Amino acid sequence: MKKIMIASLKSILVFTLLCGVVYTVAVTLVGQVVFSAQANGSLVKKQEAGKEVVIGSKLIGQKFEGEQYLQGRPTEVSQLSPVSKEQKERVEQRVEKIDGTDIPVDLVTASASGVDPEISIEGALFQSERIATARNMKKDDVRAIIKQNITGIKIGTITSQRVNVLGVNQMLDESE
Repeated sequence: MKKIMIASLKSILVFTLLCGVVYTVAVTLVGQVVFSAQANGSLVKKQEAGKEVVIGSKLIGQKFEGEQYLQGRPTEVSQLSPVSKEQKERVEQRVEKIDGTDIPVDLVTASASGVDPEISIEGALFQSERIATARNMKKDDVRAIIKQNITGIKIGTITSQRVNVLGVNQMLDESE
């Protein structure tokens, strides 16, 4: 019995060191060396008064207030069924707040996480007129900034292209 207990404790110690320390350190080192920006949160920084300031992350959506900014998906977390009555009511309320027809679905439906950093190209272009008016810019200039922030790939009709909301808003602020 004593031999079994000692062997068990040795196994626990060895596997704790291997899995809890060695593996964790190895994965952290690989992440920092190979994927440094992603491992540190894909932070977006800008210079303010001679200092570098973090203004957000490419991976986490932020809420922007004001007509002059591109708006992302609604930030309320949604685990509702797409066919539930509550989901239908929420979407209808959001549609009423937005001026226009043929509103892209991602502007009125929340994501499961509530922190999507990107929206569809259609969702971004839909907002270009509002942004141009609020900033006293040409609509084509706003659309050009949106197009510069498209990420993802497109192969024929299959696409994963989307627009980074923070990137657009950062460029809009810089264009003033």
